[in-house]
Amino acid sequence: MYPLRKILSMKKFVERFQSIIPKPLKNKYILTGLLFLLWILLFDPINLIDWATEKNNLRKLNNEKYRLEKEIDATTKKIDDFQNPDSLEKVAREQYYFQAAGEDVYIVED
Repeated sequence: MYPLRKILSMKKFVERFQSIIPKPLKNKYILTGLLFLLWILLFDPINLIDWATEKNNLRKLNNEKYRLEKEIDATTKKIDDFQNPDSLEKVAREQYYFQAAGEDVYIVED
């Protein structure tokens, strides 16, 4: 079928290829274990890449949650301050330049 020369060159190719492969990878148990790890890390539905991405997303969401909780606390404090008429008047005068009847307001900026 094949000429003898092609068979011999194929045999040399196989020998060269086998000499390149490290000895531990020739063991079928180690090779099977490595293939299993490769499968788990890359091809499994819960693989390492997806896990790292989800962990990063969770970290970002926790940071946003912390920021929003601080913002809610600040807003709640403002609402509590507005319950007091004196502080409400202070905010109205300072931020929105409200004035009482018959009162002149002068804005001095530094």
